[in-house]
Amino acid sequence: MVLRGSVYSNTLDMETGLSVITPNDYGQAERYRVCYVLHGLCGGNGDYSNYTMLPYFAYDKDILFLCPEVQRSFYANTDYGMAYFSFVCDELPRIAKLIFNISAKREDTAILGGSMGGYGALKCALTRPDRFGTCGAFAPAPLYLNEWLQKGQETGAPEFPDLFGIFGKTLTPREADDLPSLLRSFPQDMPKPALFLTVGKDDPFLSDCRRFRRNLQDAAIPFSYEEIDGGHDFYAFNAALRRFIEQWK
Repeated sequence: MVLRGSVYSNTLDMETGLSVITPNDYGQAERYRVCYVLHGLCGGNGDYSNYTMLPYFAYDKDILFLCPEVQRSFYANTDYGMAYFSFVCDELPRIAKLIFNISAKREDTAILGGSMGGYGALKCALTRPDRFGTCGAFAPAPLYLNEWLQKGQETGAPEFPDLFGIFGKTLTPREADDLPSLLRSFPQDMPKPALFLTVGKDDPFLSDCRRFRRNLQDAAIPFSYEEIDGGHDFYAFNAALRRFIEQWK
């Protein structure tokens, strides 16, 4: 079952799009696992129901999939006022628990995404490991955001003009948005999320993913890493999605 609509966010102070994907027999389980599915830079909350087989994968799984809308925000609390990170990581889970029959256990809560969504999923999992027990990142980008910002400072022309709106005219790097920084400062007394990284062999972010795999090894965070056929598109993301759902126990 696929539901499309909107939800009012107090954090954003506006309505924002939300797609919900459930098993066909929704209502039969005592509590459902929940997975937050994050879209990429050029997409929206309907991407995974439109361009992947997620609705089919959900049919026989006791999983509720929630797909929020964050525009081109890089899942950040932006300088121009939209706190998309807080919405996805904090407010949306609270709303979901009030409305849907989902488990509150971290081991029953996952977050995933591709490209910008993969970056956002990793940021949420590393920042709120007490909430998200499992994370799937498909060709996540940018894995090295602070390097993007520093390059933009040097050239005066960042790769994406959106970065000015998010980080201000100075493109000031922030540790809270930089994945390697989050790995280095990960609290030792916090539970570690299980990370599933997948990237296509023809994906332009392949080298970054290989580099990030070394960062994860140094951080001693449990992860799996797989290079699959394909590029930076929904053909590869669909294959990665199926692998993630099959592995999430």
